[in-house]
Amino acid sequence: MRKHLHRYSRLGVAALAMLPLLLAGCATAPRDYMAIANRPNQVSLIDLEDRKVLRTCPLPGRFGAGTLQMSPDKRTAYVLTNQFENIYGVDLDTCEITFSAIQSEGNTRIKTTAAFAVSQDGTELYVHQNPSLLLRDRYEVQEPRLAVYRIADGLKAKPVRTYSAPRQVIVMQTGNDGTLYLGGSDIYAMDAATGKYTLKLASRSRQEPRYSQRDVLSIWPLGQQSGEFIRMYTAQRFADETRKPETAELMWGYERIDLATGEATTGDFGPLDVVLFSGMTRPHHPNEMFGALSQLQKFDIAKQQLVKSVDLGHSYYCVNFSSDGSKVYLAGTYNDIAIYDADTLEKLGNIQLPGGDQSLATAQVFPRTP
Repeated sequence: MRKHLHRYSRLGVAALAMLPLLLAGCATAPRDYMAIANRPNQVSLIDLEDRKVLRTCPLPGRFGAGTLQMSPDKRTAYVLTNQFENIYGVDLDTCEITFSAIQSEGNTRIKTTAAFAVSQDGTELYVHQNPSLLLRDRYEVQEPRLAVYRIADGLKAKPVRTYSAPRQVIVMQTGNDGTLYLGGSDIYAMDAATGKYTLKLASRSRQEPRYSQRDVLSIWPLGQQSGEFIRMYTAQRFADETRKPETAELMWGYERIDLATGEATTGDFGPLDVVLFSGMTRPHHPNEMFGALSQLQKFDIAKQQLVKSVDLGHSYYCVNFSSDGSKVYLAGTYNDIAIYDADTLEKLGNIQLPGGDQSLATAQVFPRTP
């Protein structure tokens, strides 16, 4: 009898040892979600698997610009609003405002175009600030700066560190090692602990005999789905060093920082036939570049060729992808999200947002457990 009891007790111990594995197997798998801001001044959490708006959270103040960055745990959305001045952190599960950075104070007005980012550990917020003194008879432009906020300071956050920063910085992103990348006339790498920065990738200052000066439009911090900080440029590519405009090709190109390794790459990816506002490489397909505005276009980077183009029902400013790279999501302008198949560019549907237009808002797509 004791032998049998001993055997059953051993079976019980084995079953208990297997319990964590069994529970892990029953755990809910991550799903893709999107966070997006729109008018009058609100941010929505969308379940992209069900194509359903789960909840819409009001934000203080007035709308603008709707630039959005997610916390590392994908629970809090940090949104630039109130006409490019304030940044709020909102818990997307409860709609509670958990963080507030009111930048303007006294007679100092501070604007941030779209340049802010969250540290990799979620403890700090980095903001590129453009201050101006409002005097009785004039505005006096001040030097730009990088302000660092502590997330733990909550609704009364003030900068805990400030550093001198380059002018004309429009977008920012943090690398996996904590390096802060600032996208302005060139792309810079900054140590957020010391404020020291270096040139990471030359853009406007780039000297190429067979190319004109690059032109960059970049106001959407995109690329996390592909592990990149990326923006597009346009330039004339001349036939030779005589630089004759009549023989030049108009080209699209990309400037890319690998967020995991810090490697900087740049190059043409296709002909400039139509205007595009934003683009990024397709997740798990690094040779495919997608861009959108009035058309959705797909390029083969290695061949520098347009693969396919489809007309859109209306303009969309902001492009993003599902985590597996199978779907393209288009946002910005009106109050809908368009969904396309990344292989065929066939339209799969739309998601309607409550409220008004999204304007320049950034659509961030991310996986997380429900």
